[in-house]
Amino acid sequence: MGGEAKKKEGQRGFLAKARHMLLWPTVLVFLTISAIVFAVGLLGTLGFEGTTPVRSVLSTDPIWKNFATLFKSQKGAPYAWVDGVVPTQNDNLVKFDKRLIGALSYLSAKRQNQCGFDGQHQSVALSIKSDSLSDLSYPEGNVQSTATLSRGTGVRILYADEIKCTKIPKNQYCDVKEPRVFVQVQIPLSQDQTLKANEDYDKANCLVRCGVGYYPNTPIDAPADEITSENSVAFVSKYNPGEFDYKDISENGKKASVYKAVQIGFELLHIDDAGCATTGGNSGFSRQIPTTIIFPNWVVKAMGDDWQPFIKMAEQKFPYNFQKGSPLAGLTYDPVLDNQGLHFNY
Repeated sequence: MGGEAKKKEGQRGFLAKARHMLLWPTVLVFLTISAIVFAVGLLGTLGFEGTTPVRSVLSTDPIWKNFATLFKSQKGAPYAWVDGVVPTQNDNLVKFDKRLIGALSYLSAKRQNQCGFDGQHQSVALSIKSDSLSDLSYPEGNVQSTATLSRGTGVRILYADEIKCTKIPKNQYCDVKEPRVFVQVQIPLSQDQTLKANEDYDKANCLVRCGVGYYPNTPIDAPADEITSENSVAFVSKYNPGEFDYKDISENGKKASVYKAVQIGFELLHIDDAGCATTGGNSGFSRQIPTTIIFPNWVVKAMGDDWQPFIKMAEQKFPYNFQKGSPLAGLTYDPVLDNQGLHFNY
């Protein structure tokens, strides 16, 4: 009996050792597979593929219906689709990401000055036209991004707000006796679009002064909320050209383009701050900051040394080390967008 008991005890000990020996390799294999799956998912999240899966919305969803009310070309409802392309719908499913809707809704609202500026965008032209497989050019050996525009996870801003001009009498011979609205023109974010002083007026007896987003000299026929200049944060306001003569609109129009691009980029970087998109701010999986914000290269050149402080700001704002960790995520720039505006995607 004693020998049989010892034999069984030995068998149990052997089996225990065998299970112990097999346990750790099994655990290591499981952990390795889990790590690979996590890493692949993280690469997509960080933008190594240039995009994340589209989060479509139903055309009957209040989110989409409310977004549609923002297309009226006025303050608080500034948007218009251009290039003849609009989000496609299949079986009531709209191929336009909910996160884009959230970000554009945020950009349309009036917020605290700390989020970028204390005004509201009035005229913003959106484009989702895609002619290529990628949203941007990329160095040899780098990973090519997916065209987020055609996938419904990206959008471009071609125009942002307006330069507004007031005709002012120099003397009694001017055809207006007090300041009146003269003209307003959209501000292009593309390098190939240059504003010109095409509207004629009596230069000998009248003066025309312009400003970004408002009419100088308080014209009597201007809306009450369009006679005061915008108040932007210091980082943004340095690019505001201020008041200028209409004849100088070409030079100052370029400055206004840089100003608006930087302003919108600043707003997107601060979308998760308290008091911006939401009262308490966004954190964790509730963050709304885009995966990628791509500036036209010409705007970056115009910013000069200020681009690096902008990058430092982005390093603080993007989650998961986006700015340093992925070549296709975070704040960046690209020459192929010089004539295609400001791009952002998820």
